[in-house]
Amino acid sequence: MSPIITHEDELTLAADEKALVSQIKKLAKAQSVVTSSQKKYADNIAMMNLARKSLNRTLRDVLKQMQTLAREQRSNIKDEEVKLFQDFVHKNDQYIEDNDKYLNAIKDITVKKEYLIEKKTEFADALTEVANKRVIVIKKALNVEKIKNKMVDGDKLNLLDQQLNDVQRDFDRVRDILIKRIHQFLQVRNELTGLYTNLKNFTTDLS
Repeated sequence: MSPIITHEDELTLAADEKALVSQIKKLAKAQSVVTSSQKKYADNIAMMNLARKSLNRTLRDVLKQMQTLAREQRSNIKDEEVKLFQDFVHKNDQYIEDNDKYLNAIKDITVKKEYLIEKKTEFADALTEVANKRVIVIKKALNVEKIKNKMVDGDKLNLLDQQLNDVQRDFDRVRDILIKRIHQFLQVRNELTGLYTNLKNFTTDLS
């Protein structure tokens, strides 16, 4: 046999919804801190890549001069040196390309994370509205029931029913908005998951 649901159960739900809102916003704040750190991380990678590009330009100059001198048998350049420097240049070219892809992937994630936090906040705000309207509906219904138990005329009852219908419609409206916000949040979260999957393809040796 199913338990009897009372107005107290719905009031408890409203209180739990408000507690959930508090936790959602707390998480959103923590995620904002992480996103800021990721932005700084991306900036550091960009600076490192600029330094590597500058290094590689100088390496190419050195390599070009070594290759010129290596043509002269009496020069102090060994073929092994030329090969090593050629390898340096080639490896750095690959590092730069991989790091650029990695950097772009990180930037895409931080932008999407900021959007996710925005959608999470909208979700929390909509849930707050639902919790508040839920309490209003419950209290209105209890008040109507209390008055109906008294001997009141039909016009008064019709007015009370209309008022209850109005607050119920208002609740239905904010609940529909909440459902929409949840779907939007889930869509952005799925997109973020896809970006993290994409990031794995660009994971590179940043040494």
